[in-house]
Amino acid sequence: MIRSLRQLSREMLGLNRRNHDLITRYNPRALFQIVDHKVKTKAALAALNLPVAETLAVYRVHREIVDFAWQSRGWPEFVIKPAQGAGGEGILSIVEQQTGKFITTDERRLSSRDIERHIADILSGVYSLNQRYDEALVEARIKPHPSLARVSFRGLPDLRVIVFRGIPLMAMLRVATRASRGRANLHAGGIGIGVDLQTGTTTYAFAGESSITEQLDTGIPLCGVRLPSWKELLTVATRCADAVALEYLGVDLTLDESGKPLVLELNARPGLSIQLANRRGLRPLIEEVERREPRNLTVHERVRLGQSLAEEGSEDHFRYC
Repeated sequence: MIRSLRQLSREMLGLNRRNHDLITRYNPRALFQIVDHKVKTKAALAALNLPVAETLAVYRVHREIVDFAWQSRGWPEFVIKPAQGAGGEGILSIVEQQTGKFITTDERRLSSRDIERHIADILSGVYSLNQRYDEALVEARIKPHPSLARVSFRGLPDLRVIVFRGIPLMAMLRVATRASRGRANLHAGGIGIGVDLQTGTTTYAFAGESSITEQLDTGIPLCGVRLPSWKELLTVATRCADAVALEYLGVDLTLDESGKPLVLELNARPGLSIQLANRRGLRPLIEEVERREPRNLTVHERVRLGQSLAEEGSEDHFRYC
């Protein structure tokens, strides 16, 4: 029997409980500077040989922007990100260069001067968390795996995995729409899709406040899609908890066109919409991990524990849309 909405609401992790019971207790604030800064995050991940996108350049001061014109000649496709940005704001994805113009994911044609101004805005802190000084990170553009690309309207789909005390607990695929202009972020108009932690199969999708079954722009079915390299994705997400000493962590990954997992970023304050995408709350899972106090487990054992916890009681939830 599907559990009642009242019972489900009791299992949902709310904002206050997340902030006070999890972030305050388990995430030392001094370590936020690592996950809140994409360049520092990549350094921490690289120390454990975790896979990330290739870094093409980092702009730290305005005088370095004059180098962009000649540097970009060797970058057929690239992405510019604010190092301290959040929610996908300020990210500019270039998919092609044509006769001195840079073509974006949403088919805008920008000049070199346009992009230089965008980098200047990033350095001025327009998109940063504290709206102060920032750095601009340029990475090689990742081409998504065909199985992910087909459910997204342009842009790069990503997988959000919640990892608590080194145990993966819940996963959600986020895909772009025409309205989100190539960004997979939910607040920008992207779609959230729950993923069965056992099988890597998509289960339930929503956009805004509405449940959906098809991609809004293409009509492609969103549920019952099996994600490739699932075990490897969960393994990489779990290992990210070893790269930073944060016990409540959101890990964002994707699969490149060859099926290789790549870590996009880490989040010390992951949002709670992942519960809506999975139609179940995080609280029972978190409480079970706290009760068991898992220690000295291998990465494989931590992945298996997360999958077994997710499977317990799963018959009480909607499994597919």
